Amino acid sequence: MINEIFDLKVRIKPVLPLLVHSGTYEGPCRVGDEKTLDPEFERSHAREVLKEFCENIKLNISSDGELLDPEIIEWGEDFVIPREEMKKLDRDAENVDLFLIAPSGLTQYPSIAIARRYRKPIAKMGQISSVDISAYLRSQGMEGYALIDHDELNTLISLLKVRKSLCQTRVLVVSEGNMLPVGVVSNVWNLEDVKGRFGIDYKCVSSNEVFEEMDAVLQDESELKKAEELTDKLIEGAEKVHMKREFILQSVIFYIAIRNLMKKYRCNSFVIPCFELCVKRIPAEKKVTFCLAHSLLKDEGYPSACEGDFNSLLTMIILMYLSKKSAYMGNSYLISKEDNLIAVHHDVPGLKMKGLKESSLPYEIRNFTVKGWGATIRYDFSNDKGETVTLARFNPTATKMLVAKGEIAGCGGFDEIGCSLRAEIKVSDAVKLFHKEREFGHHLVMVYGDYTEKLKALGEILGFEVVEA
Repeated sequence: MINEIFDLKVRIKPVLPLLVHSGTYEGPCRVGDEKTLDPEFERSHAREVLKEFCENIKLNISSDGELLDPEIIEWGEDFVIPREEMKKLDRDAENVDLFLIAPSGLTQYPSIAIARRYRKPIAKMGQISSVDISAYLRSQGMEGYALIDHDELNTLISLLKVRKSLCQTRVLVVSEGNMLPVGVVSNVWNLEDVKGRFGIDYKCVSSNEVFEEMDAVLQDESELKKAEELTDKLIEGAEKVHMKREFILQSVIFYIAIRNLMKKYRCNSFVIPCFELCVKRIPAEKKVTFCLAHSLLKDEGYPSACEGDFNSLLTMIILMYLSKKSAYMGNSYLISKEDNLIAVHHDVPGLKMKGLKESSLPYEIRNFTVKGWGATIRYDFSNDKGETVTLARFNPTATKMLVAKGEIAGCGGFDEIGCSLRAEIKVSDAVKLFHKEREFGHHLVMVYGDYTEKLKALGEILGFEVVEA
């Protein structure tokens, strides 16, 4: 079942501000005959315009948007919006994510009045007054968006959905008491700051609780049956399996334990350290690595990151919410300076990297360890030569995001044990990317497709700087 957060809708309230004149007169900014200048005609015409506007929006809006009941608010020649008219918007105001201003004359004053009263984003399609409204609102620290067409409206909806989703994201953080993992010292260390700026909540649990939950799954007949069924499903779906079923089952039990804890603590993303738990030898006792769980979680729409890397997790959350695809992450390093070739290297590919609702990609299952345990998914990235990908990572303060576009050039480590799988990616300037990484750290997150422009626009909304490489 896909993470429910992908079903969230951006609720849009269409509003037509109507300037009702006191009589049928002409002037420097008003022309017409007695019929069209009549106040009652103005009202009836506005109703027709709003109806047509909403029908048009419904035909063109993306599935991420939901149109609320439209409203007309009237104002008069004193250029003051009456309180009783503004109150018409109170009913839906709490649930509104975006006020969409319908075409009408002189919409600027009412639009900024709505923004002041409700502190919600205001958008207007078309030109002239739309940029007038947005310029004023932005100068006052409020959100105003001038949109050319439905495509731009749908882009805005997708960005606002990401922000709304972040505020409903809660991370299950497995921690041994130190937010600075030994393998990723470039990690975000101030989770409260991230919570305050992005709205992401978190719950810290100990590794002991995780492994106790694994034991609980083993002792619960229905839970164990679920693990057995998923293990068999994974084996049946694989093109090849290079390890014993009993060891795949152990990794599946770990995944189910994590899903249980996520449900218990109302979490919908996950991060766990590797080195700190490896030395405790409990993974060795239980014959489990965490790789398979990361792959399975991401394929269900739950962002999941290795090595306690919160930077990668935060980046992954944004990229997955934006792309609706499973993300890949790993160590990044230079393969060839001359060919501008880099690698992203970890055993955590997803089967839904082309889309959460798309068909699963072909895969093999291979053991992580020499002794044959630790299930990992293996995907041959060379199947996708020439396909565009976006690479990204937040810096340790989560105030900047490094973004680079590349093309899949090949695959490595597909049939090797250990953390060996890598996507080989051609970028525009591999040396420049490496130098930029000095400020960001060593894991990169990858999604298929080019999301550079959307990330820059999202950065403006969420308040982080995009650094391109």
